[in-house]
Amino acid sequence: MLLKILILSVLSTVLTEEVRYDDYSLYKIYPQIEEHLNFLSDLQKENDGVQFWKSVSQVGDYASVLTSPQERDNLEHLLRKRSIDYDVMIENIQKALDDQIMGRKKRDTRHWLFWTNYWSVTQINEWLQNLADTRSDFVSLIYAGRSYEGRNITGVRIARGTNRPIIFVEGGQIGADWLSPTVITYLVDQLVRGSFEAQRATEEFEWHIFPVLNPDGQEYSQNVDRLWIKNRRPTTGSAIGVDLSRNWNSHWGIIGGSFVPADENFIGLGPFSEVETRSVSRYVESISSRLVSSLSFRAFGQRLLIPFAHNIYPTYNYNETIIIGRRAMGSLSVRHGTHFTVGTSRVVHDGATGSIADWIKHRFNPPVVFTHQLRDEGAWGYTLPVNQVLPSCEETFDSVMAIIREAKFLNVL
Repeated sequence: MLLKILILSVLSTVLTEEVRYDDYSLYKIYPQIEEHLNFLSDLQKENDGVQFWKSVSQVGDYASVLTSPQERDNLEHLLRKRSIDYDVMIENIQKALDDQIMGRKKRDTRHWLFWTNYWSVTQINEWLQNLADTRSDFVSLIYAGRSYEGRNITGVRIARGTNRPIIFVEGGQIGADWLSPTVITYLVDQLVRGSFEAQRATEEFEWHIFPVLNPDGQEYSQNVDRLWIKNRRPTTGSAIGVDLSRNWNSHWGIIGGSFVPADENFIGLGPFSEVETRSVSRYVESISSRLVSSLSFRAFGQRLLIPFAHNIYPTYNYNETIIIGRRAMGSLSVRHGTHFTVGTSRVVHDGATGSIADWIKHRFNPPVVFTHQLRDEGAWGYTLPVNQVLPSCEETFDSVMAIIREAKFLNVL
């Protein structure tokens, strides 16, 4: 319980101090047989001195695991004992975190963002406000509600026409995920100021874009505990927070996630138990009559996920969706050579249910629903260096334009 004790001890102090991860190490672990999968599943449930950044649901995939210095030797012993292959990706995670934070130079971001860095919730919202002020003819601020701690869940509506089909975009559900809000702001910038293709996308569609659905968790990650996952609502006893990415009403609690409130992947007491997921669900409901696409963004894994996580069999318009996804990932790879795997979460990722994408697909059935698991494939995880931010923004934008292009070609949009 070392990670839990570390976090709870910090919360109990009068003056909140920054959580440090000196000599914590990041592992990439490769299960080759079912026994390996079962061991890793048990290890994640025990949660003693280890934190799973990425679970593994099938042989041939990998788990991304952070371990405390006290548990490192024991983890390696357990893995060797079972002949489970692993790589140590980062020896001292705090060094990687420090490098990220050093890159966050103080700049006036009210007028411009620079996609060579990560930005705070405040900086993103200031920039969105300025964008709405200066481009008020087709950009406006929108709000999905407030977080537990009272922060606005802020987004922008971009539309150069009226009564157009709606594309809903969201990210920032995980506190530690600084990449997806940054990638989404780049998408916003390109839609407003970018190429002819991007501008045409705002003429043909109405975009409702929310870079950060979990502003409390993001704020806490940026100021106290860089690796915080959940929101900030007290739950049971001294435990705080729910993993919002697993709190949506689509096969909630069936696969993945934890029912233990102190765990990082605690899924809540029920679907929509959190004010953030309830508020956003009501917002999506309000635009559902014109909703044709939902695009979600997360760090990390380099996967493009399609509904549904609980199922390995094709459902709804799976065949069209997989074609669109594969072609779009081909376009994504052109600029920087990055490769994404396409499929349902059960087949190519961790199989965790209760996602917003699955809920939207099941509840409203828009034809185009994808979740981008952004860079990388476990070498850095949430500590992705700032020199990879702009390439990730560029290639992801290319893929979004390709998704629209290919969906139109197949008469899906």
